[in-house]
Amino acid sequence: MHFEYPWVLSAVLVFLFCEKWCPLRLDLLYFPNIDNIAGSRAGTSLLQALKWMVITGSLIALASPVTTKEAAPSYALGRDMVLIIDASRSMDETFSIVTRENKFETLKKILESFIQKRKSDRLGLVVFGEFAYVASPVTFDHRMLAKMIPFLEVGMAGERTAINDAVAMAANLLKSSDAKTKVAVLLTDGRNTAGKIPLPVVEKLLKQYGIKLYTIGVGRPGDYDPKLLSELAKTTGGRFFSASDAGMLKEVYDTIDRLEPSKVKQQPVIETTYLFSYPLFVAAMSLLAYLLILNRSEV
Repeated sequence: MHFEYPWVLSAVLVFLFCEKWCPLRLDLLYFPNIDNIAGSRAGTSLLQALKWMVITGSLIALASPVTTKEAAPSYALGRDMVLIIDASRSMDETFSIVTRENKFETLKKILESFIQKRKSDRLGLVVFGEFAYVASPVTFDHRMLAKMIPFLEVGMAGERTAINDAVAMAANLLKSSDAKTKVAVLLTDGRNTAGKIPLPVVEKLLKQYGIKLYTIGVGRPGDYDPKLLSELAKTTGGRFFSASDAGMLKEVYDTIDRLEPSKVKQQPVIETTYLFSYPLFVAAMSLLAYLLILNRSEV
């Protein structure tokens, strides 16, 4: 415990000085039986004790006693990231000859691992096919987000691919973010064959909201549009990656994890508890008792 204003306690010297050199001159007051009242006051040690309890309690309260405890914050707002994943019908193609997994099932396993690494970030999820929708807003609840991934299925957002609409929706998720860094990661294995939002509008949104976009083309180079993905990434200061198998795809997400580190230096939070109410309560009760005894002695 310590005092915020310890210099206030020095005021007790003023009261000690007045106690010795500035006594109350009751003999100057003219009313009957003054000598008896003065005599009873002078001999009452209880009144003296209560008076000093009022003085010391008030001074301690004014000095503001506090206790402090340092605690680490639960989260540090450093980076908001939206994962944009293609769930169109083409993602149902086999990606691994060994495991017979399609591209989408492989992606879901990699995403679960990626989400677990982003401990200090808020993460969001946009799923798209023929249309785009928000599967999860940006959140610190990574556990909920990871549990959602297994329930995603190919074709749940339509058969075709609306890349521009998906990126625009991610930009809309991040536009009101006050994070230091805003990042979106787009994965697709197709070309922009659906949607209504033109590319210039998407690029304008990304620049306007200060969003860095990483793009990933999955599958054979002819399946997706490397020119579009490269342009989107370059416009925002991000990077374009290509992945033709599961190993390359995992390496891409590992690279993005290194390029956008999740570790944010957290400033400790100081929890302050104010204790002035306790000495103030003692001073108030002492004052009431002092006045009560004083009035009774004067009756």
